[in-house]
Amino acid sequence: MMKKVVVIGGSVVDLFLYPHQMMKLHDSNPGYMKRAFGGVGRNIAENLARCGVDTTLITVLGKDLWGQEIYENARDLGMCINYIEVNETPLYISIIDEKGEDLVSVALMDDIEKMNKETLASRKDFISPADLLVVDTNMSEETLNYILKTAKVPVYVDTISSQKAMRIKKLLAHIHLLKMNLIEAEALSGLTLNNQTSIEDIGQYFIEEGVNEIMITLGSQGAYYQTKDYHSHHQAFQTHIKNTTGAGDAFFAGVIYGKMHGLDPLKTGLAAASINLMSEDAVSKDMNKQSLINILEDNQ
Repeated sequence: MMKKVVVIGGSVVDLFLYPHQMMKLHDSNPGYMKRAFGGVGRNIAENLARCGVDTTLITVLGKDLWGQEIYENARDLGMCINYIEVNETPLYISIIDEKGEDLVSVALMDDIEKMNKETLASRKDFISPADLLVVDTNMSEETLNYILKTAKVPVYVDTISSQKAMRIKKLLAHIHLLKMNLIEAEALSGLTLNNQTSIEDIGQYFIEEGVNEIMITLGSQGAYYQTKDYHSHHQAFQTHIKNTTGAGDAFFAGVIYGKMHGLDPLKTGLAAASINLMSEDAVSKDMNKQSLINILEDNQ
């Protein structure tokens, strides 16, 4: 029987602004815009659904056209979606430089905090069938505390940002798998990667705090995986980068897919990230289980 994943996290509309030429700061830059559906929780859920995983998304949506479009998109992908209604769907605006890197972003996401203990408690019927819970840190510390301490199945957490990561600092013992980038891992552990402190030292901090498994993404340097008895680092797969936004979400979905199907979760995560990096969208339309397998076979 296929395992069921429930993702609790943010859904937003992403607006990506691209320059026609080299970006000039403090000036007007001619360019163009692309719109996509985003939000860490929603992105992870879409990537999983595209790979054929039985996925339910619990999120916040506005009673506006964008909220309706996100809902219909999820249904079209075969994903179950249950949402807390707010006035306006959260918005994420990202300015991309000429290299495809995220130069600066602004997130209008305060309404995601409407996803709280009360609204989630009323959705037990959607949450209780889960074999695995996936949570992002867009919610308040109180809400995260409620989810992590009442969960009856393993919880995987994406820290999202160094600031939001601090919401789980006191809750690490309740997390089965924690996915961070290096900046988030350093902020949460209080350690800095340097000649005296290795990536293993940073990983060991989380293991000693009670996390079963950690994943630290390292950008172009790949990613790092550690458990109590094992650690591994793997370089990123070579790919043509169009947009780095959403790559971490794809990586996490790949990790989850790998864990569910007995594959190397680190390599499967990197394969998913490489598919995403080749797309200008927050979630690649080319994401599917066959694409993942092809990249894994090409990089054996």
